[in-house]
Amino acid sequence: MTVDPLSSMAVEVTATFDASIDEVWALLSDVERMAGLGPEHVAARWETAGPAVGARFTGRNRIGDLEWDVHCVVTACRPPEFIEWTVGEAPDHSSTWSYALSAEPGAASSGRPGAASSAEPGAASSGRPGAATVVVQRFRHGPGFSYVRQRVEQSPDRAQLVVVRRSEMLAANMDLTLRAAARLLDQGGGRADRRGTTGANGRPDG
Repeated sequence: MTVDPLSSMAVEVTATFDASIDEVWALLSDVERMAGLGPEHVAARWETAGPAVGARFTGRNRIGDLEWDVHCVVTACRPPEFIEWTVGEAPDHSSTWSYALSAEPGAASSGRPGAASSAEPGAASSGRPGAATVVVQRFRHGPGFSYVRQRVEQSPDRAQLVVVRRSEMLAANMDLTLRAAARLLDQGGGRADRRGTTGANGRPDG
């Protein structure tokens, strides 16, 4: 049986924001505000009211001269702790993205119930007093079409290299996006400490 080289392609990046979980949630769960904060995802608009399970939005991505639209569906939404969406419709989606948020001990929180934190133990902290929120952003490639899948199918002998390089690019883009989000929350002076992990055989393309 042929093994899909993208079945285990995933990326994970962790950041600590100097802001309350409600503030961070309000930004990260708003796809229109988040668009343009990173180098690749440049625009987005809600097609139906969101964030909520089943909400739909369209995003625009750009790498160099290549631009493409992605149609996304929110698959999980547990304010203020977790949001997940797919690019494309399951079960033929190209990828799954998510943010998991958890308040640092002693940080401000709405107190609303939700899933247990998905943040990794030992996530870096800014060390600044007051509210702080740990964010884990995850990407996982899906079974559907993507440009990285196209490249893998065109050059199967280079599949591992293609996956590794794209994973590294995604991790860098995710890191830059979280940095920009932290600055926006802190009115230009925000700070987020980051730890990212990538791997062709580890963890999330779009």
